[in-house]
Amino acid sequence: MAGKRQKRRLEVVHPDCAGIDVGGHEHWVAVDPGRCEVSVRCFSGFTDDLQALADWLESLGITQVAMEATGVYWIAPFEVLDARGFEVLLVNSRATRQVSGRKSDVLDCQWIWQLMSHGLLSGAFRPGDAVCTLRAFVRQRSRRIQAQSWCLNHMHKALAQMNVHLGHVVSDLKGKTAMRILRAIVAGERDPWQLATLRDRRLRADEATVARSLHGNWRVEHLFALEQALAHFDFLEQQIGACDRAILSALEALPVRACAPTELATPSRSAHRSAAEQRRLQQALVQAMGVDLSAIPSLGVDTVLVIAGEIGPDLSRFPSQAHFCSWLGLAPPTRISGGKALSGPGTKVNNIAAQALRQAASNARSSRSFIGAAHRARLTRMDTAKAIKATAHQLARLIYAMLTRGQPYVEKSIEAFETTRHDRQLRALQRKARKLGLDLVPAA
Repeated sequence: MAGKRQKRRLEVVHPDCAGIDVGGHEHWVAVDPGRCEVSVRCFSGFTDDLQALADWLESLGITQVAMEATGVYWIAPFEVLDARGFEVLLVNSRATRQVSGRKSDVLDCQWIWQLMSHGLLSGAFRPGDAVCTLRAFVRQRSRRIQAQSWCLNHMHKALAQMNVHLGHVVSDLKGKTAMRILRAIVAGERDPWQLATLRDRRLRADEATVARSLHGNWRVEHLFALEQALAHFDFLEQQIGACDRAILSALEALPVRACAPTELATPSRSAHRSAAEQRRLQQALVQAMGVDLSAIPSLGVDTVLVIAGEIGPDLSRFPSQAHFCSWLGLAPPTRISGGKALSGPGTKVNNIAAQALRQAASNARSSRSFIGAAHRARLTRMDTAKAIKATAHQLARLIYAMLTRGQPYVEKSIEAFETTRHDRQLRALQRKARKLGLDLVPAA
């Protein structure tokens, strides 16, 4: 009828696509029903079936595949399809959430295919294979360090059960004094004065105080727990060293950026590496990233290593720094309704690189730099969580600018920050004076 308005339908943007509902034991795949008689098929999680899945999609002329990020089960089909030349999009489950109604594996894969065909899905950011290898090593090292902290907690517990107050006279149980004393206790030494002679000369507590703290009840079960925790700690230290060697090999395997600088910032100290190893790792990071990100105040070598593993040197997937900061979850939320910004937090983003930047922003409080002064100024006018997020946002913008432009970081002094803040305060006072019909006159 001429009087009726024509209904607008969604256009097919990607005709050669497929949708996969990933599972632990089987994967359901849906394609365009016009391509074959059976448009939905089920493949098991075995490697030969994944190869058969790739053969089937290739025979139908499929070029793009969309799948949900379901645990770790997506990794195997993703890698097989990516190696066969398919454009694989890993999408967030929030984007493929079913409308109310029935739910099954068949309907899920068909729904993913339908959304993909109309261009309603966007793939998650995933760096290249070489960077993914580096990322796996960095994450494994982080888990080993976390396991070491659990061993230290077990040592603290065993000492507390024996009423040995070593943790009260030393600042760190991983230090030289504490480790010497713990190894001597495990070896069979019980004399507090003999154990106190193992203290490092730089320890603030004197020998008598250390000896008093080492009087305890040496029960067999607590000594056994201490021995096992110390042995586990040493084993994890060996694994962390192996992770460092694997990380260095993965970094050196990355292509060297032509714009890598020759002068490097002084590397930060590390509890697990020597100064020479820390310097070599920093040089490898600079060659792989093209710029020295550790020159940014509060960004240590370990933080830069996390950024290199999670993001890599190529940021071409992010059109602007606003997109990059939004992916990190550090940009302000854009929740607007009725022309007004809605209060409350935005979408929760679990990003390891963002967590590293938040930690670096928290450490900027004691930094004698422009970024440290800006962070301390934020702490005076907003709560701690918001100030940390704002400073992490500032660090993310600096990282994006350095990686995309290949320019080194130029440090501004605290005096420059104070001058900028003074000018801002003066302009604010002048605006208030004009509103009140007054003029500001400089003091004699």
